[in-house]
Amino acid sequence: MDAHRKDDSVIRELRCFELARRLIFHEVRTQTISKFTGLSRNRLETLRRRLMISEDARRRGPPPRSLDVFLRTSHGRTEAAALAALFPLFKSPTSIKPSTALDDGEQACEIYDAYLGYYPQSNVRFEELMLLKRSLAKGDIVELGLCRVCNGLIIYNRIDPTRRTCSHCEYLREHEPDSVTLSEKTTDLD
Repeated sequence: MDAHRKDDSVIRELRCFELARRLIFHEVRTQTISKFTGLSRNRLETLRRRLMISEDARRRGPPPRSLDVFLRTSHGRTEAAALAALFPLFKSPTSIKPSTALDDGEQACEIYDAYLGYYPQSNVRFEELMLLKRSLAKGDIVELGLCRVCNGLIIYNRIDPTRRTCSHCEYLREHEPDSVTLSEKTTDLD
């Protein structure tokens, strides 16, 4: 039985280092990596040196606390909805044991990698993904909804629901102003 426990601790440590490596390459702040992995700042510094990551590549300071990157533009609202649509796909409903910070970090990394695989030119950072995930779970600031023109999935600010158009409809409105759809005319009358 002791050998099994020892293997579990070795496997857990390997998982921690692998997650830390992935997060370092995603330019995640040390504070966030430590939260997910439990690794100390010194161990993360050593890992960065071994991976030959320059000091200039590190992000410093507090993690983002604002969802402006998502809410400011129609493109951000559409991108946030695409990210949020991935969240349920990576949950494991068959798992009996409660998830740990390491499990949550690995899952978030999988979501972020999947999103970057689909949309590599995205400006969304890992920590913004985590902020979005927490905010949607709370349900106090943002929520998923439908574009008022095409009914495509978007995210919007619950306090200011006036910005409820996706980037595609916003683009059409700017470049083809005469192509206002019937659903938009009906919505504007309400």
